[in-house]
Amino acid sequence: MRRQYFMVLMALLFAFALTGSASAVTPECEVGVNVTYEFADDNTRINPDINYISDENGEKLNFTKRFDPASNLTKITFQPPVVTETTRFTIKITAPGYKDILHQFTLSRNPYDNSDPNYYAHLSFKMNATDAYRLGREITKKADEILNFSSGNVLVITTAGIVKYRGDTSEDVIEGILNQARGLVTYGKGNLLMIRKTPVDPLDTFFILQKGNTLTGVFFKNASTTPVVIRTVNGKPIYTIDLLKNMTEANWNLLVSKYGEHAFPVASLANAWMQGAPADLLRAAAFHGHMCLGTISGYAMSLTLLKYYPPVMDIASPGSPGEITNYITIGVPGDSDDDSLLMFLDTTPGKGGSYSGFNTTATGADTNLVGFIRWNSKTLKGDLIIMKFDKEALRQQFQRETGKRTELEFNAWLISKLKQDPTSLVTIVRELTDLNVTHYYYLLGSASNTTVRDANGNVYNISAQRAHGLDMAYIDSLGLPNATRENNPLPQGTLTYEQIKKIGADAANLAKQLFLQEKGINLEKDDRDLVVLTSAGYSRLNGQDTSAAWDGIFDVLGSRLSRATLLPIHRPLWKPLWFTFVLRGYDGVTMDAVYIYYDPATGQLVASNASDGKYVNDIGPRTLNSTALTGKVSKVFAMDGWFNIQSIANAWRHDPPYDQILTFLFHDHACPGVSPGYIITEHIFNNYPLNENESYLYLGNTIYCKDDAIVYRLGVSPGQGTYFNLRLPSPENRPEDYDGGNYNMEGILVVWDNVNKVGKAVIINFKWPTFDVSDCTTNEAKREKQIAGFISLYKGETPSYMTAAPVVKIEAERYITESELQMILSGADGGSPLAFVKGIPADRTLADILPQVPVDGGNQGGIPGGVPGGLPGGSTGGVHGSTGTTGRTGGVSPGLSASVASPAEVGAASESTEEPAPARAYEVENVTSSGSGSGSSAWYVYGIVGVLVAAGLVAFGFLRGGAGK
Repeated sequence: MRRQYFMVLMALLFAFALTGSASAVTPECEVGVNVTYEFADDNTRINPDINYISDENGEKLNFTKRFDPASNLTKITFQPPVVTETTRFTIKITAPGYKDILHQFTLSRNPYDNSDPNYYAHLSFKMNATDAYRLGREITKKADEILNFSSGNVLVITTAGIVKYRGDTSEDVIEGILNQARGLVTYGKGNLLMIRKTPVDPLDTFFILQKGNTLTGVFFKNASTTPVVIRTVNGKPIYTIDLLKNMTEANWNLLVSKYGEHAFPVASLANAWMQGAPADLLRAAAFHGHMCLGTISGYAMSLTLLKYYPPVMDIASPGSPGEITNYITIGVPGDSDDDSLLMFLDTTPGKGGSYSGFNTTATGADTNLVGFIRWNSKTLKGDLIIMKFDKEALRQQFQRETGKRTELEFNAWLISKLKQDPTSLVTIVRELTDLNVTHYYYLLGSASNTTVRDANGNVYNISAQRAHGLDMAYIDSLGLPNATRENNPLPQGTLTYEQIKKIGADAANLAKQLFLQEKGINLEKDDRDLVVLTSAGYSRLNGQDTSAAWDGIFDVLGSRLSRATLLPIHRPLWKPLWFTFVLRGYDGVTMDAVYIYYDPATGQLVASNASDGKYVNDIGPRTLNSTALTGKVSKVFAMDGWFNIQSIANAWRHDPPYDQILTFLFHDHACPGVSPGYIITEHIFNNYPLNENESYLYLGNTIYCKDDAIVYRLGVSPGQGTYFNLRLPSPENRPEDYDGGNYNMEGILVVWDNVNKVGKAVIINFKWPTFDVSDCTTNEAKREKQIAGFISLYKGETPSYMTAAPVVKIEAERYITESELQMILSGADGGSPLAFVKGIPADRTLADILPQVPVDGGNQGGIPGGVPGGLPGGSTGGVHGSTGTTGRTGGVSPGLSASVASPAEVGAASESTEEPAPARAYEVENVTSSGSGSGSSAWYVYGIVGVLVAAGLVAFGFLRGGAGK
């Protein structure tokens, strides 16, 4: 019996030994992934991104990957805690312009080597293009067949981007255009222009070919893949039309009949591009809506300001000298120059009061005037410079010198003058100094009683007061002494496109070198976890636009704006040129970054290192706090834009929708304050859709970051005469049911009928959500968690840590006449516009104010103000009717079902699944008072497009070493 016990014991020990030895060896899983694309030429152009593998419990697994271009295979290795031949894993594959693949798979042992403990699989997939990407490819292919891109220079003008296509933003249309154009069209060449539109505008695209002295266009309307037929000759459709500036009046009339509201915008942008206008000026004009005297003059004003009154620098600052002063722009909305100033000086409305503007014509200002304050926050002193562009004098000079009269020819003359001497286009009408803190707050207003202190400890108590804007009578009454000009020469750089492009490529290669050297990480091309933030495209080198650097970065890393992996941050044009390469860690929190700036004195790229001698640093909000900035981070990002970079990078890691990213970039940083603008504009689109001949206007009362989101998403702007701001004291902004907390009447929306000259004024209230941030130990982490909560809300999700939802509430709705509109926009004659609107009878109906005799004016939404006797066009010249809003679809989101809209033509092979989006997680309360006219119903249809499709062969028995070797 003892012998039997002994044998059993030995067997158990042997089994235990076997088990122990087996457990000592953790099997490694090796997977080879082969990906091809619906568009075969993308097989060698786009690297697939594999950024997610999970086990059958849904737990993410750490893995390594290496792409072998020779075999077009990505080799993935990972070590799961448990693996058998029946264990199911999930892999996610993404690629720009293609639908994500989420696929389950199993692995198998090596059938040729029983001693091999590892598991293998070979996966093959063919990715299907998104509908938007397919649309971009198809329209570009057809345009190329018609125009023959290779025979000349190509320009693309499109509304794609934040415009919704089949329920989602349409950046993939741009991606398709760029890839199909085979490098002939790029962001960096300045021949892709995105006209700023709202999410509910039509998706329109124009292809223009410049061949010698000809300029020919093809138009794809409202997401159609069939171009607009211009005329028919012998039964054959002709799709092209002449866009050259000296076109005949008959051709102009034909252009208007086919291009509608786009006629002047497209023709003006195309002719300016043909004449060699700088890429940043073209983008500013596209932001505004067209190229005109105002946009060109606003650019000239920016350069004139820098020539005579540049930023005052502190030469004692480390690195590049720091600025002591900052600029504030005081405009009179209604002429296009204001929009150029927003872009070139980065004085956007939501940026700490950097832009202030409402109708101050009664106090001696006009829409041609712009005031600039160069303010020193240490001394609390400043200079006030007021400029204007004299429309009539410039037009008369143009006619005398050229004998021509059309607006497009006028633009050409202006651009020529701009290149020779930008100061010749503007007049400085006041140059004053010793502006003090009392004057400053009178002009700009103060929301609350505040105390400010200068560098010498002097204290100034400022009372809450409304802004007075460009009050010329007040300014002239001050008796301020004249300021003294500097006279700095405007630099004229000589770098070529290829040389500037090389700067971007060299920066990308340096970043790759440093990541490999310090982190052992090889930065892969087309990696969606890699983002490049840069001042290129805004900052200038010796007066030259730096957009070409984007193309160099794309060539090395595949980073591009339409992929949301190259993010140009809005900076003033005099700021330094820098690049920051940020890699999102597998944990979703780590944000390793290297900062590289261009030294114009030496022409060299310099990587800025931290106090520990490292170049690659984690800029995640949970690893750095405000006290760390004075040591480690402030040295790394000493040049420019530390907060801007860190905030946008950490917002980007939560994958915000494309229009949120663009708004963060326009605002120049990400913060909770910008986020209410998304919710407010979404409420407007849902409840106050535009009909034919209608447009939006907006007057801001409480002015903070959210105003930039409203400007960008609502399609309004000071230069269009559709955005005004009037900082009112906080008590005036409190709703009737104010119960404390962060709850204000944010602004007044006006839905204006450009034909009948009547409208609806709507006072919009907003109450902030509450997020639980008690687990955050730094202010940076709290801010980032709040931004992440707003991103979730905008996606239609409910953050788990939100304890109270945001509320949009309508305080009042009133039908208004044109005279009442002017009263609102001018600040209610020194009173409160909010009180003025609420004082209009609530029971007034639209019929009460409609004109008794119908107005016969045809398309009143065109662009007035052209040269007498010439073609229509030019600066806006007024408050409404000039922004080309008559072409709106009245609530149609292109590509939706036929019951809602005509289906967009995307080809017979198109497949899509549409579902209603989840309900918004914030509350919406509408006005309930009788007679308020709140009859608008929600019409905007949301859809989620796309399914995750896994296709192709799954072949088990992938041999070790077979992938990527």
